Amino acid sequence: MCSKPRFVNEGGSGTVLALAIIVVVSGLLMAMFGATNRILEQERLTALAENAAIAGADALRGLAAGAPCEVARQLVLSGSAHIISCSTNDTDFLIQIEKNKLTAKARAGEPILKEN
Repeated sequence: MCSKPRFVNEGGSGTVLALAIIVVVSGLLMAMFGATNRILEQERLTALAENAAIAGADALRGLAAGAPCEVARQLVLSGSAHIISCSTNDTDFLIQIEKNKLTAKARAGEPILKEN
């Protein structure tokens, strides 16, 4: 007597498994692309803050025309961000900006010297 095969009607199970693997891999790729995009956006915002701080420090030292915060504001607005805070402290210029719920801050001015 012949015994019946253990797995009857397995047709299409490989297709279902392949589709499941494709869905999982696609989900992981989308998550990686989203995270990478957020990291790049944060780095661009940090660079914008640093450039605005340098421009504001130049205006503070008299190397550029205008008020320091106004000069920085014009640069920040060109990058579609907005200023959260802008301040000067002697020869230092401090700025904090925001765009798409990300924030970045920067300082420009005289170097900070460590005391021995």
